[in-house]
Amino acid sequence: MRAPTILKVSVVFSVLISACGGSGASSETVALKPKITISSTTDPTSELIAEIYGQALEKAEFRVARKQAFATSAELMTALTKGEVQLTGMTSQGLLRLVSGPGGTDTPVPNTTTLQAAAIAKALPSNLVMGAPTTAEDKDVVFCAKTFTDVNTIATLTDLGAKPGIATLAAPDGFETSTPLGGKALSDTYKIDFKTVVATVVAKTLDAVNAGTADCGVGRSGDPALSAATIVVLQDDKALVPNDVILPLVTTAAGTADVLSTLDTVSAKLTTEALRTLMSRLTVDGATPEVVANEFTGNAGT
Repeated sequence: MRAPTILKVSVVFSVLISACGGSGASSETVALKPKITISSTTDPTSELIAEIYGQALEKAEFRVARKQAFATSAELMTALTKGEVQLTGMTSQGLLRLVSGPGGTDTPVPNTTTLQAAAIAKALPSNLVMGAPTTAEDKDVVFCAKTFTDVNTIATLTDLGAKPGIATLAAPDGFETSTPLGGKALSDTYKIDFKTVVATVVAKTLDAVNAGTADCGVGRSGDPALSAATIVVLQDDKALVPNDVILPLVTTAAGTADVLSTLDTVSAKLTTEALRTLMSRLTVDGATPEVVANEFTGNAGT
């Protein structure tokens, strides 16, 4: 009478074996993408850029860890070379000074991003690699009222130089001999001849242009206020003022093709205009770097 019971158990056991892979079925293991540690200096812009790159990687399903910000770029660079940090954002001029050694501050800075990147690549520690530079930068510029540029068909400093004596400029004392952006330098490089230069502290040059007491002013390209629809920043088309763009810096161990592709995608969307908007959210609206980075990476489609 026990045989039927044994038979039932054998049948059930066989079914279980088949269900567990006895019929040739295999289980799939999904490999986790690497974890990448990001950091920055305590400067809000540095924190924002690192967060942008970190969140772009997270959206691409990489795991990201965050290390406390460093007081100086030199300390951050040391952490990168030791592998304690694997990704950050830096400016091209800042990075060039760091990799140029003790006399880095005395090393002439190439004017264009291409030449700067080539110089950096030659001096960069072997365990670090740059991603593609952005076009986002913060350097001295000439800006003008849009009404002035529209009437005179001016978009670049070369355009302004081709029409001498038409612009009143608001600029700080000593502007004539200032370098790299100054009256003499603009005359030598672009043949620009201003109708008059109105002595104005830098913080008030935009006010002078908005009030109509000057056609143009001197400022910083990354200033959020220059995003106003009434203002046009003239393109420095001969790179009189050396470029100083943001770029990602990553360790070679972490800088796989997938990682660099993700970083390059978000870098391509980080323009000077975008940087002004981001900085306005930080400095004017008081949003945190995490919130601003999330807004940017979401809107940028990364």
